[in-house]
Amino acid sequence: MYIDSINIKQFRTFRESENSFIHKDQDFEKLGIPKPKLPNINLVLGINGLGKTTLLKAVALAALGPAVQDSGIFPYRLIRREPVGSGRQTVDEATICARFKPHEQDRVKNFSVVESQVKVKRKGDLETLRWDHTQEKLWHPIFSSTSDAFFFVGYGANRRVEKREREDLGSRKASAFARAQRIHSLFEEAYSLIPLNAWLPHYENSNPSRYKQVVNLINQLLGKGHYEFKGEMENREYLFEQQGLKVPFPALSDGYRAFLGWVSDLLYHVCETCPSGKKLVNNKGIVMVDEIDLHLHPNWQMNVLPVISKALPNIQFIVTTHSPLIVGSLEWMNIIVMTKSQHQASTAKHLKLAVHGLDADQVLLTDYFGLKTTRASKKARQIKDLSLKAREGDSEAAKQLLEKMMQGEEEFQ
Repeated sequence: MYIDSINIKQFRTFRESENSFIHKDQDFEKLGIPKPKLPNINLVLGINGLGKTTLLKAVALAALGPAVQDSGIFPYRLIRREPVGSGRQTVDEATICARFKPHEQDRVKNFSVVESQVKVKRKGDLETLRWDHTQEKLWHPIFSSTSDAFFFVGYGANRRVEKREREDLGSRKASAFARAQRIHSLFEEAYSLIPLNAWLPHYENSNPSRYKQVVNLINQLLGKGHYEFKGEMENREYLFEQQGLKVPFPALSDGYRAFLGWVSDLLYHVCETCPSGKKLVNNKGIVMVDEIDLHLHPNWQMNVLPVISKALPNIQFIVTTHSPLIVGSLEWMNIIVMTKSQHQASTAKHLKLAVHGLDADQVLLTDYFGLKTTRASKKARQIKDLSLKAREGDSEAAKQLLEKMMQGEEEFQ
């Protein structure tokens, strides 16, 4: 399934906000926007505290459908609280309404739209999740933990990979509903991801075709110029090779471990739900990643989303970032901007602002980031003062302006 739209009321930073999402099967003409080159990528952008992660959580809760009540997710301060002096009364209920597009793998027949409505209720300091829609029957396949129906996964910014010796897949499967496990890291900072060496060796013998698909997908998702994965192991750890140097996963840099951590966990869940004989890349669903640029070098940031989009074209991605390099790799149709309204409330919207191909400085000076300058404040003041003098005909100030704009402030002996 893919998510078409969501309406959020009284949910953390959102007093009320409605937003649509793009995916490969979206009716772009009806939506009123051109089809972007990467039609499966949704990028959520905004300053800290405006609700980027909150939007991912809202999508995750809505995607659980009627299973949300038994998900084991502990709601903590999800209901919006109005600031003192706002003149508004704090309510005891938040509502999330979403519309999803089902596919043949979702076991939903004769329906082009599946709706979800989740309410968060508060009594005192306690909050509870409740399904609140009459369309429950359509969601029954979601209660099967191994079904490929209603496939969605979410990754929080504090994602970490569990060590192989500490991972017990049997215990994990028995401890909580599988659907909820796939989004727990959005709600729990301590929730760990499943390491590659805890599940991939099983497929090497039991399903060599699927094993080969996983190896190929990891290499595609890493992209050119990074480590190559051949499935080799040393002391029960997978090796990644670059220019003849083979490095075990725990010895990789934070950037590689952060990226490969959620990618490996995602491929595990895809393998678990993919029917026999079906290619992994054909699985359709929603994947949410908070801070997609976490620990990634700028060169990698420029290409990470185009690479992911091409490697998994049937997955609808909803990701967050603070990186202008990632923004510049997309088109405005891909970007959802969080904006501030009165009394600490947020809304989400698309800005019709051409951005694809701009350099980082140019992106930062657009309304996507709203910066007036990317220079250090002292240098910015000097350049402003010299610019004013140069406009008045001061030739010496014009010369100094050019020098200031092209060099740093440090002095070398």
